[in-house]
Amino acid sequence: AESWLQRWAAEWNGAATPTVLVASMVVLVTATLLLPRSRSSRSSSATGDGGEQAPNGGLTGGHSEARGQNKQSVNLEGTFVPSTGVLHANSGVPYAFDNEHSAGQVLPLHRPTMDKEIDAKGTWLYGSHFKGRKRLWEIRLQLTFKEDVSEALRFGIELEDYVPLGSATKRLMSLTVAALRQVAGSDLYHSAGDDPKTTTGPLEKPTFTMPLWAFDQMIVTPEGETPPDLTDAHFSDFGHKRADNRAAFIEEMSKLDLKHGPTYTFSFWGISQFLDVVKWEIKKVIPFKTVDFNQFCGRPPVHLVMYTVDVPLQGDTRHTEERKTYFLKYALWSSEHPPAKDKMRALLPNNRLKQVDNPSSPAHRRGWLSRSSWFICCASSRDG
Repeated sequence: AESWLQRWAAEWNGAATPTVLVASMVVLVTATLLLPRSRSSRSSSATGDGGEQAPNGGLTGGHSEARGQNKQSVNLEGTFVPSTGVLHANSGVPYAFDNEHSAGQVLPLHRPTMDKEIDAKGTWLYGSHFKGRKRLWEIRLQLTFKEDVSEALRFGIELEDYVPLGSATKRLMSLTVAALRQVAGSDLYHSAGDDPKTTTGPLEKPTFTMPLWAFDQMIVTPEGETPPDLTDAHFSDFGHKRADNRAAFIEEMSKLDLKHGPTYTFSFWGISQFLDVVKWEIKKVIPFKTVDFNQFCGRPPVHLVMYTVDVPLQGDTRHTEERKTYFLKYALWSSEHPPAKDKMRALLPNNRLKQVDNPSSPAHRRGWLSRSSWFICCASSRDG
């Protein structure tokens, strides 16, 4: 699948325009999700993303070593929306959130791609987990729902603002998405968004979302039982994984009934080999080139979201903000490429800009999420 994608992208070599980047990312995301890949005969729990032997690994040490070990010069940062403070990747303790519709915790991981020596030695907290794997990052999410979820829950990465696209770009995107829907079905949702300069009424942000089978790993823990620790050294062994049986995983995830009571644990890394968030660049889209991610997303941050949407069967089916119910809103950026100062002040009010994160503090448990917010999405894909 990857070689086919590279041949497709080669037709656009040298044309790192929004047209190329948007269309290429849609193709890469969906094809990596859906196209079969050759894999080793060994179990995926014992192999890396590229079929190489990789030790099961989480923390190099215990939680007491969670901070300060081989500190990266540049890191993945973020915050829940509304903010509970700055979240840093590779923490030894997950970050808790609690909102109107769900409660849980998130553990963002990112390979230290700006610190090659640390990455090569594998002595950073999650070095043994990433060794031998293609993924550049991984997001682990665990949550419970405060009521049964009756609508289809969608998952994706949404960008901050509307990104203007020319007519040629929009035509190419339309053709690309239409072709992908022939493979992925109607569950794939994409919109270039509404231009606020020309649209009156509720606006839809640029969006690319997919259902829960966009995740790479899933564990369901019955009510009353202890869910897995997101920092467990053997986390990659747990539950059901896309790499084990892609078709069966998609079918099982499509039938997943989200109820109040159980704990649901997910992990997502599929598109990470194409997007280095620390360096804030897109890889493997234009052959032999990397591309500034701002050409695709406008400017940081990007948003990792989970939501349901109440839309009519016919007529206006846009995913406008007043129609969405958010279960998670998590803004991401690189410490090397932070949001503009005004955006950062909006994301981190009450002088939290300089706050040192503490996942166990009460502030991390006071977050809440409303129905209203905005975003662009570019859903999921797999590297095993």
